[in-house]
Amino acid sequence: MHKLKKSKFLIIVPAFNELKSLKKFIKKLNNLVPVCVLDDCSKDDTSNWLKKNRINFIRNNKNLGYENNLINGIKKLKDNCEFIITFDGDNQHKISDLKKIIKMTNTYDVLICNRKNKNRTMEEFISILTFNLFGFKDPLSGLKVYKTKIIKKEYLKENHKLFMVDFLFAFKEKAKIINLEIKTRNRKDKPRVGNFIKVFFKEVLIFFYIFYKRLIVRRDSYM
Repeated sequence: MHKLKKSKFLIIVPAFNELKSLKKFIKKLNNLVPVCVLDDCSKDDTSNWLKKNRINFIRNNKNLGYENNLINGIKKLKDNCEFIITFDGDNQHKISDLKKIIKMTNTYDVLICNRKNKNRTMEEFISILTFNLFGFKDPLSGLKVYKTKIIKKEYLKENHKLFMVDFLFAFKEKAKIINLEIKTRNRKDKPRVGNFIKVFFKEVLIFFYIFYKRLIVRRDSYM
């Protein structure tokens, strides 16, 4: 990885065998905002291609999984920017939405980009639940913005398992979280976060985790 200069925004792109998708957008993205790809020990020559095209990347020595790959990247790169943006490597997100983010006034601590079309029905239920209980939508969206000064060391433990929803809730009480509506492309190949059963099981856990967090909030309000 080349030494990254400090900037207002930095995009981190988690990638596991996503080279085919990365080739479609990563150069355009890098021309707009500084980018660092988090290569989670891919086997499709991702790092060699990124090196050849002079795009910053971090390659893990072993596969960390989606959540901890992001946590590792945030931990290493948060001091290089004022805002860190997570942007999935499957080419679902649109650069036009990124331009909207950059133009927005900095009146937030966390910005969640709410996808108009979710990948799975359970994601829609989870989005409705978090909006009704906590006032923000689509916690499973891969396009989020975090103000780096609110990210504390205790948030960066490598034990996150819920598609970063538990990481997001670490900010809930002390951060201003806002929503931005976006549209996404439908991916045509299989997702890299696991098979249908594994993903569904994790989404069910997230559903109950959100109820648990609500119970904690209500309990604390009565104390």
